Amino acid sequence: MLQAVPTASRKHLEKVIKGLRSCVPAQELDAALLRNQLDAASQAGRIPLAAIRQLVTELAEEQQESWLLVRAFSHLDYTEAFLATTYLGNARTLRDAINLSKRYFPQNSDLASLILEQNAAQASIVVTPNPAANATEQQLLAALYAVMRTCQGLGLQQASAGIAGLSADALDAGRRWLRIPVVALPGTRRVELRFPALELARALTTRKPNIGRLARRERQLIRSSVHHCWSESVRLLLAALLPRGETRLSRCASLLAVAPRTLQRRLTAEQQPFSDLLADVRQQLCLEYLRSDHADDTLALLLGYRQTSQFYRQFRFWFGCSPSRLRARLTSKTTKTKGHPHALSRPASHPAATTGPSRQRR
Repeated sequence: MLQAVPTASRKHLEKVIKGLRSCVPAQELDAALLRNQLDAASQAGRIPLAAIRQLVTELAEEQQESWLLVRAFSHLDYTEAFLATTYLGNARTLRDAINLSKRYFPQNSDLASLILEQNAAQASIVVTPNPAANATEQQLLAALYAVMRTCQGLGLQQASAGIAGLSADALDAGRRWLRIPVVALPGTRRVELRFPALELARALTTRKPNIGRLARRERQLIRSSVHHCWSESVRLLLAALLPRGETRLSRCASLLAVAPRTLQRRLTAEQQPFSDLLADVRQQLCLEYLRSDHADDTLALLLGYRQTSQFYRQFRFWFGCSPSRLRARLTSKTTKTKGHPHALSRPASHPAATTGPSRQRR
């Protein structure tokens, strides 16, 4: 069986070219694009990663700059205002932003995989190269640079990096370009961004929800995946729809460009009824919003309840107490651990346990 050729999206190529235009003379860049048949790539579908790798390698040699792509990426926009106009504008917390990036990373490029690892005190975004993509060191370092700048644009202030399986020159370049502590790691080839695990639960100020942008990404995933997980798409959409008071399966189906009955069949096949997904998303969001100190009537609206009394009944079914009591309990835990960030074993948005089942009360 033939292995698929690693590719990248047109938008990824456009981002690379935009960065290169800031540090390579236009005539030389245009000539290199022509040589590698990338001058008309905007008319094509996905772009072979080998062609992009060859382009960057040639230009780095011509400019006598080994880390040209990292410098190119340093000229891109990572500001809070720009990130809010991307799918990251739908993220509520840094964890959400990382999970969305991980989910959509393959749409942009087959260069590497992105995962989030976490222990009691530290979280890491790990970028592992795809062996078939034959990524260069400057491509991996540029990917790490982009991850770091994106997280900084989302408000992350304290971070370090780790590099494994790359040369001593790459380690030195990482320290120069990233301007954060960088250490050599044992093990297989990869790059990591590390930061305190408590940062994962921090609410983002960049948030500007755009349900259409999120739905467009999900439709692209559906088209590109043979075994798409429909319940994951519905969960993401519900988290964005609930604050608008929208709780219908038909609305999710419309955003995913399928008939309501088709979506219902897909969810049934995954043993994930829509009513259960709605209840689970509401319960998860309820805990997140509770930590943000929202008033009870605001909480009810954010979770898609038309009446506060409905919210109170469901809250007691979930947690066995009133919102004010659970809020006081959560505040007390936060106060006790403020001076001891290593004491928390998991981020605040994922509680260790809750009283009562997660299913919606009938």
